[in-house]
Amino acid sequence: MMLTIAGCAADAPGSGIGDESQADRVVRGMPDGWEGPGPDLPDGHPVVGWVSEAAFGVITVGSSSCPSVASELQVLDTDEVRVEFGPSPHDPCTADMAATTHVFELPSSVNKRPVTVVVQFADSETEYVLELG
Repeated sequence: MMLTIAGCAADAPGSGIGDESQADRVVRGMPDGWEGPGPDLPDGHPVVGWVSEAAFGVITVGSSSCPSVASELQVLDTDEVRVEFGPSPHDPCTADMAATTHVFELPSSVNKRPVTVVVQFADSETEYVLELG
């Protein structure tokens, strides 16, 4: 007799989601408590929203098995942060479009509202300047 036990977690190491990320947690889709716009999968642009009073999320769109990885969070000012994303370390990747939310605790030095979130992807020169109300 053979018994197999399997389980999954939103940010389990080796799961393809959250590996090597600087985010506090990584969630497939949108997390509970999300207060922000939903992603436009065909458009593929990132969106930002609040997850709690002290945490915000950046939703990226891409392969569900190889989501972008948050490589750095920088505080630029008392009302501005920059989040840089790199490619997934996994390969091969599925050819689908899915939303992934990267959740960050807002640094205590960012204490003014609204908060500007600048999103940059390593493979693109485009910067997305987004606002958390």
